[in-house]
Order: sequence, then C-alpha cells, then structure tokens
Amino acid sequence: MPRVLALVAVALLVVGWGAMAGAQERAGRDDGRDEVVRGGELFQAQCATCHGTRLEGGHGEGDLDGPPMTDLDIAYVDLTMRTGRMPVLAPEVGVRIDQLDDEQREAINAYLLATFDLPGEIPTVGAGEAARGQELYVRNCAACHGAAGDGGIAGGDNAVPPLAGLDPIALVEGTRIGPFTMPAFDESVLDVQQLDDIVAYLALADAAPRSAVGVRELDQVGEALFAIGLALLAAVVLWVVSRARRWSPAEPGSFARSEPFEPR
Repeated sequence: MPRVLALVAVALLVVGWGAMAGAQERAGRDDGRDEVVRGGELFQAQCATCHGTRLEGGHGEGDLDGPPMTDLDIAYVDLTMRTGRMPVLAPEVGVRIDQLDDEQREAINAYLLATFDLPGEIPTVGAGEAARGQELYVRNCAACHGAAGDGGIAGGDNAVPPLAGLDPIALVEGTRIGPFTMPAFDESVLDVQQLDDIVAYLALADAAPRSAVGVRELDQVGEALFAIGLALLAAVVLWVVSRARRWSPAEPGSFARSEPFEPR
C-alpha cells in the first residue's frame, strides 16, 4: 500500500509539473500576442495616418504624406523611432505626436514583424576597443560627422547630424542602413567587431569634457593657442579703436586730428 501511494504521489507531481509548464508556455505566448496587439494599436494611432494601415503610404498632406514601408528594413524603422524622427512632429499644421518610449517602440517593431514580416533585424552591440575605433572612425566617418561626432556640413550642403548622445544600437543601425544621403556600410567595409570599436570610441568621445569655448576636439595645447589668438585679436581691436578716437570730423566730408594743429 505505501508503494502504491508513493506511485500516485509521483504521478500527481508529474501531472502538476506538466500543467504548470504548459501554463507558463501559454502565458509567454499570450505576452507575445499582447505586445503585438499593443504595437498594432500604437501603429494605427500614431503611424497609419501617414503611412497607411497596410504600410502602403501616400496618406496625409504635404510633409505628412508618408512613404510606403512595405520594403523597409526593420532596423530603418527602429532607427527613425529610436532617434525621435518618427512619429513626425509638425506643430505648424496642427499635429503633435509625443515621441515613443522604449516599450512602445519595441511593441511597434513586434507588430510590424509579426504582421508584415519586414526584412532585417534589430542589431546588437558588443564590446569594442576605443583605440581601434578612433582610427576606423577617422578613416570612415570623421569627414562628415566631425572628429568627435558633433556633426557639420557634408557635400552638397547637406547637414550632417551629430552622433553625440545616440544610443549604440542607433549608431549601428545608421551605419548599416545609411539613412537619407548617408552611404550604407556593409560588413565588407566595416565588420561587426570594427563597428563595435567605433561605437566604443564614440562613447568615449561623447564623455570627454568640452573646452572653455565649447569645442570638444581641442586639447590643452590647442586651447592655449586658441586663447593666445583671442588675446592678440582683442589687442589689435583695442589699438584700432584707440587710433580711431584720435581723429574726429572737422566738417562734413573731411577729417582732422582732434588735437589743435600748431605749425612749427
């Protein structure tokens, strides 16, 4: 009899364990479905007005006429939301949509992947070496984005956005996708480790203190030379002003020294 009871107890434990595991699995699936549902609601409320309910685009007016999204890489979509470019802000036409937080952005990504099977994937960022990254950055990026990622003007008077403050995934997405007029850098140009190194360098550059004049790239010697240059310029300006004050107009159209002229 004790053996029978023990067998019954073991059987009940096995059945209970299986039921618990099944419930956890179903709960996980439900959580996934809930995220997709939330993402769909957010997309319909904040994106479909311009891009269409089926990503067909062509909705809205003027600047709000959204392009189609059916062939966009999911990393491109994530990049526009992660950097705050989307949802669009257009107060001048009476539309203002608050930017998405991380949870909302991830839900929209889940909805787009589950419903429309957009290509690509959200990249990950690994550990990098800043010293190697600096060399790679100077060679591939600094010409447009500046030595410390502060942005500037590129060819064709295209404004280049700063990289300072962007999260690492956005940096990788932008490099791989090549948004707007920026060229895309695939793994034949920058492999995964090299891109991680660049991200590590940018993180270090972003944390570096700015100089007294707000220029991040200046080292101590550069700051000293800059200060000396400013001092010399100020001295020249003061000399010119002092010389100009020694002269005053005697009558319209003519100038004479302010001191009386006494012939010898």
